[in-house]
Amino acid sequence: MKPWMLPWLLPLGTLGAVVFVVVTGRYAALIAVAVAVLLVPVLWRVRFAAPGEDDDTQYWRIKRP
Repeated sequence: MKPWMLPWLLPLGTLGAVVFVVVTGRYAALIAVAVAVLLVPVLWRVRFAAPGEDDDTQYWRIKRP
């Protein structure tokens, strides 16, 4: 994420949430929040795995002359 995007997160996120609730209804928004609460940690874990769990790192090899 670019640093200039940070000030826009709260106002645009709030506007997007209000529009989502108005368009879909209160219960659909609650379901979406529940799904997000369940999926965000899983996706975070997949994207930023702890070191040592995925040991197929490609290393540069220096060839001997």
